[in-house]
Amino acid sequence: MTDPKLIIKKRPRGEYEIGTFTEDGAIVAHVSVWDGKSLDTRTEDERQDAALAQAKRLLKALEATLAEA
Repeated sequence: MTDPKLIIKKRPRGEYEIGTFTEDGAIVAHVSVWDGKSLDTRTEDERQDAALAQAKRLLKALEATLAEA
């Protein structure tokens, strides 16, 4: 397996692409950290941290779901 490398790419409207490369390509999740209702006053670092926290939640949910499959 290749060395793990985290990919974080900012997208419009409070969205991020978070992913990594694998032996057979890349795995990417699109994560939204803006609720769309109010002005987001967090710093860019705070928004990126929130996106990483969402990606971790997604990973845990996928692991739990796949363990049951």
